[in-house]
Amino acid sequence: MILRLLLFTLLCPPALALPTPLSPGQVVVVYNSNLPESQELAEFYALSRRISADQVIGIPTTDKTTIDRKTYETTIRKPLVEKFVSENWWEMGKDANGLTLPLQTSIRCVVMVKGIPLRISREPMPHGEDAKTRKFNVQNEAAIDSELSLMGVSNYPTGGAVPNPYFKKDYPVVQSPSQFFLMIGRLDAISYDQCKRMILDAIDVEKDGLWGRTYLDLAKKGGGFAIGDQWIDNISKASMSAGNPTIVDRMPNTFVTNYPMTDAAVYFGWYTQHRNGPFLNKEMKFQKGAIAVHLHSFSGSQLINPAKNWSASLIDRGAAATLGNTWEPYLQFSHHFDIFYDRLTKGYSLIEAGYMSMNVLSWQNIVIGDPLYQPFKKTTISKDKMKIDRDYKLIRYAQSKFPDEKTRYIELIKAAEKTKSGTVYEMVGFRSLELENYGQAIKSFARAKQLFTNPADRLRQDLHLVEIERRRKNTEAALKILKKAESEFKDIPETKALDGLLTILDPPAPPATKRKK
Repeated sequence: MILRLLLFTLLCPPALALPTPLSPGQVVVVYNSNLPESQELAEFYALSRRISADQVIGIPTTDKTTIDRKTYETTIRKPLVEKFVSENWWEMGKDANGLTLPLQTSIRCVVMVKGIPLRISREPMPHGEDAKTRKFNVQNEAAIDSELSLMGVSNYPTGGAVPNPYFKKDYPVVQSPSQFFLMIGRLDAISYDQCKRMILDAIDVEKDGLWGRTYLDLAKKGGGFAIGDQWIDNISKASMSAGNPTIVDRMPNTFVTNYPMTDAAVYFGWYTQHRNGPFLNKEMKFQKGAIAVHLHSFSGSQLINPAKNWSASLIDRGAAATLGNTWEPYLQFSHHFDIFYDRLTKGYSLIEAGYMSMNVLSWQNIVIGDPLYQPFKKTTISKDKMKIDRDYKLIRYAQSKFPDEKTRYIELIKAAEKTKSGTVYEMVGFRSLELENYGQAIKSFARAKQLFTNPADRLRQDLHLVEIERRRKNTEAALKILKKAESEFKDIPETKALDGLLTILDPPAPPATKRKK
């Protein structure tokens, strides 16, 4: 009766004004004309997003992942520039420095579909310089997508990076006074079927919004790398404030193998070169439309093998969109995750959020997924849709009603008691954990475990209790919880998470060394 009353009295909050979206007329789709399946995917996407067939372009190029700059210039950049000029999509002119560039453009986004090469290899170093030496201002290896952002600009230096005029902006690209650059997105994955799935998931999720849990994994690297943790910590605060159930791993290790990452709608983490933790579990699948990103220097260096790097792996586990780096970007010149997340939640498209969060062009960054995807396009909740993802919608709506954090926290506890929801109790527990209110956290996680029916969700509550003891440096209590959980959860893949934590907290003794005779 209480729950019915809650849902009956739940009035939709006023719709927030969404940013002006890109129109189909401002988007061009590019495919490899040597590959019939590349053309078929381009046409499928154009039809799905109502992009005119006149704006679907085929270029004959290689299907290799990595090409040299000459191949890039002759088979990709030059044909595209000629097409943009012949179609009058650009109004060319010279800037104050005498550079020839587009002064006006009718196209703001180019979609590169699977079959187009991914990255440009490094050119030989000038005579006398060590080819192995990395110097930021002379490095000319690049992501093809990032290089194409400046394809209409003549004679800009390819060594190093070029400042991005759209970085940190908070207005639609259609309002940007800088018209010389293009936003380049990529529909690419291990298979063409995965690419189509990403498109369909994006369009479907836009109808009702993206719902589920947010999982964040800090690296605790410190020093000059602390900025990466700060990005993710900022996402944590924003996600919790918005009413999204948010789980943060603040330990130095990444999420342990087969961590029970259920209902994952958003994921941000770092470091390690190849996929690990929850993503080694073959049963793990993201929520439809999920945004999932892992920070690593070569996360997007290839999109063919899901066992290597990160971008391909996350898509393989069901994510609809991700970011990546094709070569070493250096941390400061990677996508700024917190800006990316902030712009998505404000209703911007994937490609706009991606470009607002990168401070340089002609560099290593790529945006993978349907560029027009707006995961948080839906800003209202109708009562007839409350049966699907009910708890997540209820939490977010309840959070939006209260102006200050203290009141939100109190009301969240009340909502957990009224709804008898494991999801709500878990959020109370994690919010309490972040506030270091360990007593409330322990009580909430224990109650959530009672209410959840999925064994993986129930196991995760025990892992939360272990983290509390780790934070309190009570290793003995943590081990006791783990060993009890070992006997309770035996037949699910997520049980491996216990092995990982046991190894961390109670490492096996080193093998005995043989005494030399």
